[in-house]
Amino acid sequence: MSQSKSSFSIWTLPTLALWLVFFLVGLLPESAYWAARLAGGVVTQNAIINSPSLVTLFLALYLAFFAHRRSLDAGVTPENAMARAIQVGILALIAFLPYPFHLLLAPGSLSLLGTTLQHLDELAAVFGLPVAKLLAWLYLLITVVRSQLPGGDAVFAGMYPKLAREGEESHLDVRPDE
Repeated sequence: MSQSKSSFSIWTLPTLALWLVFFLVGLLPESAYWAARLAGGVVTQNAIINSPSLVTLFLALYLAFFAHRRSLDAGVTPENAMARAIQVGILALIAFLPYPFHLLLAPGSLSLLGTTLQHLDELAAVFGLPVAKLLAWLYLLITVVRSQLPGGDAVFAGMYPKLAREGEESHLDVRPDE
């Protein structure tokens, strides 16, 4: 059952600030990992977690769980809510992927475009991956912010492709021919 938010509460702005921190950690997961490790004074030998990729994984899992819960709250069927959670989880893995943005500032080790085709995949990786990462990150940030604002209960249910809520006729259902 969907519970509609009528106006801003006292917790709206702090919640949005925490989501912004969440997404900033997701934008630069390696930097956040090493900064937390440095702040805690943890050396490699004593660390329980030795991979910044786990930050990406845990952020993506949490965002998928959040999308699942919000979809259920919006009245989506459990199967469709799980499908939405998987979709958001995959987008979050892309958005929170560790990427060395310093490559964009000094791609001097790459050969000039057009000299050989074997380096085309390197150019796509250096310039295409950050674009995909930033677009997925921005899309998820806007979606989460909209879900926290008043009237944004059904944001995850309204993402593409649209999901039918319980009790509504779905035009997306495929029925086998008899």
